[in-house]
Amino acid sequence: MPADTDIQLWAQELQRLLQLAQEARQSGDTARIEDVQAQLRRFCEDSPKAAQALDDVATKAIFDLDLGVTEAALAGIRSRAAEVQALTKLIAGVAASTQAKAKVLSGETARQAIDAATSAIGSFKQLRDQLDTSDADMATVAASIDKTLAAVQALRNRLEKA
Repeated sequence: MPADTDIQLWAQELQRLLQLAQEARQSGDTARIEDVQAQLRRFCEDSPKAAQALDDVATKAIFDLDLGVTEAALAGIRSRAAEVQALTKLIAGVAASTQAKAKVLSGETARQAIDAATSAIGSFKQLRDQLDTSDADMATVAASIDKTLAAVQALRNRLEKA
């Protein structure tokens, strides 16, 4: 596993595991599927706290592998891979911005705030995805989560530019 400090390497490792997950699901080999699930669980256990958003994706992929319908499982795993790519771009942007702005901001505080915002975004998205929006109350909650997500993302963007 990568060093605790290199989130981009953790994202690459998760991409590799998601590729293995897709191949295992396509093969239908239960032993391969269980092996990939174990690797994904180890990923979550070994990754640093700053990689919580990646851990969330890995956990979703574990559940995707449990799906009985192959096409649904593959679609879920593919969406997880796309999510990791988006997170990788975000991480790269945060890292570049943080490094460039380290002289302006106290680096550790800025990184902590950006990491916290990134983690919050992942958590809010996961919560929103779990809501049954056919229920009017849940749809209202989902809309509130979307507004909160927009506000947190705007704050994170400001921190990155500061």
